[in-house]
Amino acid sequence: MKKILVMILLVFVFAGCNKGKDEKASPYRQDLKPGSPSVDFLYKDMDEKPFRLSEEKGKVVVLYFWRMKCSECKDEMKSLESLYRKYKDRGIKVVAVGADTMHSAPIEDVREFLSKSGITFTNLRDDQGFVSEAYNVLKAPEAFVIDKNGIIDVVMMTNTDWMSDESIKLFESLLK
Repeated sequence: MKKILVMILLVFVFAGCNKGKDEKASPYRQDLKPGSPSVDFLYKDMDEKPFRLSEEKGKVVVLYFWRMKCSECKDEMKSLESLYRKYKDRGIKVVAVGADTMHSAPIEDVREFLSKSGITFTNLRDDQGFVSEAYNVLKAPEAFVIDKNGIIDVVMMTNTDWMSDESIKLFESLLK
């Protein structure tokens, strides 16, 4: 009798191990690539104002993930500011997602950097990692360029000069 119960138990255990293969993957851990719909989220910016990505439809959005300890990220933030100033009146929205925790970069340090650098675009502090997880971002810098319809057009997983000729051509085409 014990052998039969053990066999039944093992069948249930092994059946449970294969269960995930037939089910859809979690909507929160996606492989986001060009052509994928962007993942909506509601978060507060550094000034405690609510920001919802889906409310930006009709604009081209640069969703930029960065960290304070990343010198390349800081340089790119300045380049992104130039891009934002050039195109903000034509419908571009730059949203920087700070992936630092309160331990890796106190909020006062982040605010000081943004102020001294003259950064005026939207900044979110993702200290719990919810937005980073939704976009499957594991390192910085990483950026998603989202078109006016909420579809990811480009994924940048390396340092980017946002004012290069190639970048300008991309944004000119997306803003038409």
